[in-house]
Amino acid sequence: MIPQDQFQKKWQKLMDSPDGEIILTALLEIYSLRTSHIPGDPYQTAFNEGQRDVVNFLLNLVRLKEGN
Repeated sequence: MIPQDQFQKKWQKLMDSPDGEIILTALLEIYSLRTSHIPGDPYQTAFNEGQRDVVNFLLNLVRLKEGN
């Protein structure tokens, strides 16, 4: 497993590239900017929340750089 500090540097390198914003926008649209709740299906809701959590983690890495 890659150490988190190395992962953060590589993710930031990607976000600083011309394609980074496109990738982040796509991830947000696909996994985060939609409802995760599926009425009557707690398992699918939990799965969708897991996807959203990954995107939130990546988004927080971008925010960490902006805060520095």
